[in-house]
Amino acid sequence: MMTLQQQLEMLEYKRFKDRKMGKRRHKYFDDAAGAQELNLVAMMDMLTILLVFLLKSYSVSAMSIPVGEDKLSVPISTNNINPKEAVKLTVTKIGKDAAVIAVDETVVVTLTDAKLSELKGQSRKRQYMIKDLNTALLQKAGAIKEMAKINPNIVFDHKIMVIADKDTPYWLVTSVLYTSAEAGFDQYNLVALRKDQ
Repeated sequence: MMTLQQQLEMLEYKRFKDRKMGKRRHKYFDDAAGAQELNLVAMMDMLTILLVFLLKSYSVSAMSIPVGEDKLSVPISTNNINPKEAVKLTVTKIGKDAAVIAVDETVVVTLTDAKLSELKGQSRKRQYMIKDLNTALLQKAGAIKEMAKINPNIVFDHKIMVIADKDTPYWLVTSVLYTSAEAGFDQYNLVALRKDQ
């Protein structure tokens, strides 16, 4: 049996040990709370970096083409050249609905049956100019030249991307290219989709 003195010493030792362990527990939980705040900041940094990476990888393509059965069916190519940013000239699918010619997604000419027959008659006479398109392209060239005066990073490089449906008649493509060249956009690229897209 333990004496009273030994029991008191044992009790005092237990109290001392409990206080010491209590401080350790308190210190441990304080450290865990501080670590939680740091982990939250690190997590936000990580999510921000991930978001920037995803946005950059999503916007790798310099252009978007409204492809679909009703809108536009772009020809297929095996070439691997990526297009560079330029003024977009779009000729949509000619069919049931009236097709359009658009400059940077702004409709310039609506290709109704009457307008198509008028343009076809002009092209037979070797008059390829599409007046409404010429006016819109001259305005676009003027706007780019004005921006180039203000911002030296912007340069009018005479480039245009022609995005036309694969079933667009040759005479219409010829008229569009002629009109573009007359408006100052004489360096054109015909856009096609790669086979793997």
